[in-house]
Amino acid sequence: MKRRCNALRQGPVGFAYVEVLVALVLVAVVLVPALEALQSGVIGSGVLVKVVDRDALLRAKMEEVLARPFDALNAETFLGGGNTSSSVSAALSDAVGTANRRLVILYRTDGSALSAADTGLLRIRVVYEAGGTALETMKSKWW
Repeated sequence: MKRRCNALRQGPVGFAYVEVLVALVLVAVVLVPALEALQSGVIGSGVLVKVVDRDALLRAKMEEVLARPFDALNAETFLGGGNTSSSVSAALSDAVGTANRRLVILYRTDGSALSAADTGLLRIRVVYEAGGTALETMKSKWW
């Protein structure tokens, strides 16, 4: 008794030549715009790396300034020409002529405005000399 399997009687299994061509055309039509969309992201990544590096340098300078004791920073505001919202601390800023020079601006404040008195609160700003991104914070002698 021989039993024949019905599966052997079916037609050929797989893709037809026309189906393969249609699939290739669809992939080609969709792939070109997808790659063009990714191109702008790849081109912009170089600029992003530079911005991230510049921000990291500003954060490093801010951490360096905040690591100093309050009294040392407060003394900077009493030096000649100090305690204005644009007075640059020569001792804490990068040297003149340094590429990407970071400036440190310190002044006494009452929390909202410039203060002539010693309020125990300093506003600290770190900015690039050429302009652009800046970081700003406050430091208190009590905490």
